[in-house]
Amino acid sequence: MKTEEIKRPKLIETGKWMAVCSAAIGTIILLAYFALKANELMFVGLFYIYFATAINGVFFLVLLLECLRQQNHWRKIAAIMFFMLLNIPLSIFYCFLALNFNHQNF
Repeated sequence: MKTEEIKRPKLIETGKWMAVCSAAIGTIILLAYFALKANELMFVGLFYIYFATAINGVFFLVLLLECLRQQNHWRKIAAIMFFMLLNIPLSIFYCFLALNFNHQNF
């Protein structure tokens, strides 16, 4: 019983960490693109979006299964899942900014 109690908070903390790190890395790539004006960073950003989507998607599914399995912690797990989903509109906004910045420079 105690191992499951330890597992759930660690899973929740890992979800928070993944969501924050994903947003931070995306922000760093975008700011580097604006500062350096290197078109190669567009490809780095797109590659990062695919990579982060795959990693976060798998972890999101793990959280979904845990949410269904662990009824006593479902609200905390669902909140982390929502927090992770906030990265989707953020990445769309970043792509919009980068494409408009790129279009204005040509």
